[in-house]
Amino acid sequence: MDGHPNRTCLARLPGGELRVLGAGDLQEIDSLRRQPETLVWLDIVAPTEKDLTLLRDEFDLHPLAQEDLEKQRQRPKLDRYGPQQVIVTYEVLPAAARDRSFELGELHLFAGERYVVSVRWHESPAIGGVEARFRERPDAVAATAGALVYAILDGVVDGYFPLLDRLSDRIEVLEDEILEGGRQQGTLRAILDLKRQLLELRRTLSPQRDVANALLRRDLPLVDDASAPYFQDLYDHLVRVLDQLDLQRDLLASALDANLSVTSNNLNAVMKRLTAFTVILMVPTLIAGIYGMNFDVMPELRSPLGYPFVLAVMAVAMAGAWIFFRRHDWF
Repeated sequence: MDGHPNRTCLARLPGGELRVLGAGDLQEIDSLRRQPETLVWLDIVAPTEKDLTLLRDEFDLHPLAQEDLEKQRQRPKLDRYGPQQVIVTYEVLPAAARDRSFELGELHLFAGERYVVSVRWHESPAIGGVEARFRERPDAVAATAGALVYAILDGVVDGYFPLLDRLSDRIEVLEDEILEGGRQQGTLRAILDLKRQLLELRRTLSPQRDVANALLRRDLPLVDDASAPYFQDLYDHLVRVLDQLDLQRDLLASALDANLSVTSNNLNAVMKRLTAFTVILMVPTLIAGIYGMNFDVMPELRSPLGYPFVLAVMAVAMAGAWIFFRRHDWF
C-alpha cells in the first residue's frame, strides 16, 4: 500500500509511465481522469467513511452503489449508473487452500472513462496478481478501463479452477471410502457437507456468468471492439467452471446413492447373519423344549445314554445348520 494503510492508487500516464499516488495526491484523481490516454486505478480495502467520501467526491459514487458497499453480501451483478458501471463478483480466498472447505470474498468494481475502482474486505489474489503485473508493465496489462476490469475478472474466474480440482479429489476420496465400507455415518456427513458447498458455489457462479454475458452485449462503453474477444473468453471460462461444477454435483449425487446402497447391503448382511444364528440356536431350543414336557413315557427318558444322546443330536443339528448357511454365504 502507498500513502494510506488501506488504499493503493496507481495512474498510468500517457506514454506508459506509472505514477503511484500518495494520500496527499488523491485530490488530483479528478484532473488525471480528464487527461487522454490516462488510466487511474484505486484499490480500497475495508472502506471507511473517509473512503466513501473520496469515492463520492472524485468518482461520483451513486447512493445506491454506496448502500451496496455499506451492506455488503450483494448478489453478483452488473449495474449501470450513468457513465459508471458497477460489477459485484466473488473470488476464492487464499485461506481456502489450507483446509477442506473454502471461503469466497466479495469484490466491487467501479469502472468509467479512464478509471477503475476496486473495493474489497479481504486479501485478494486476483487484485494482487493484476497489481504486480500493472506495476511492471502498465500498457501491457491494461491500456483501458475495460482491459483492467477484464484482467481482474479473469483472475477471479481462474481462482475457481484449483478449488474445483480440490473438490474433485475429495469426491474421489469419498467414493473410495464408500466402496471400502466402514465409517458410513462420517462419509454421509462429508457428502452432505460437500453437496452444500457445491450448491453455494452454483448460487454464486451462475449470476457471475450472467454478468459476463451482459458485458458481451456491447451496449456498455466499458467493452469496445478490441476488448470484446477477451470478455468472450471470460464468459467461456465461466461456462467451463459451471459445467465442471455440474459434473461434480452429478458425481456427488451418484456417490450419495452408492453410500445408501452400501449401507442397505451392509444392513441386509447383518440381518442374514442374525437370521442364521437364530435358526441355529432354535434347533437345540426345540429339542430341549420337547424333552422338557411333563410326560411319563418319552423316548430315551429312562435310558442312561439318553442325556448324552440328546446333546449329540443337538450338536449335529447345529453343525448341519451352520454348514448349510456357510455354503449359502450367510456367514
